[in-house]
Amino acid sequence: MEASAVKEMLELIYKSSTDELEMLDYLVDWARIKYASEAFSPAKIELVKYIDKVFETLKENASLKTINLHHEIEENTIVFADKKMLLSIIQNIVSNAIKHTEPGGKISISSKINEDKLVVQIKDTGIGMSKDIQKKLFTPQVKVLSEKRESNKGAGIGLLLVKGFLEKCGGEIWVESIEGQGSTFYFTLPLDKPENKPDESSTIVVDEK
Repeated sequence: MEASAVKEMLELIYKSSTDELEMLDYLVDWARIKYASEAFSPAKIELVKYIDKVFETLKENASLKTINLHHEIEENTIVFADKKMLLSIIQNIVSNAIKHTEPGGKISISSKINEDKLVVQIKDTGIGMSKDIQKKLFTPQVKVLSEKRESNKGAGIGLLLVKGFLEKCGGEIWVESIEGQGSTFYFTLPLDKPENKPDESSTIVVDEK
């Protein structure tokens, strides 16, 4: 077997193994939502600290594609959320944006207060997505989840978990996107402890068709 063929095979094995580990991480997080309510410990926390942590974690991936990571979140911007879930939410969305942004692009995060919630905006200059994908983005079909990400830009179990995390923290998520012009994800989190707790019976819905 030629050296190039061996290299290609090893790269394929490596990628498949990495994908399986990533899926396992997602499933562990999913279990946290469904079965580990005692691990859910929301508190008033400073948003910028978690954005900085995510940028530090993903800076190498971004630099490989010369993508600029930027945020305009002011110090002492407080939200009421679970620390681990907030980190997962931001990391998943930003990581997803890096994957779908061309070299030399930009990813920026900003926020604004809307009544008793903070609206966080994560905007990229990536490839964008169709209206059809946007409609299915947070309730993907099992078939879509099992197919390669390259053929399903923007689809994946990661955003399904983000939606679950946000609902458990008392927030919500939506997206605006134009193909070829990038995507902007918006999510909300309460500024303070809500008077009524999020519905503990909330579940992640997957279309099995």
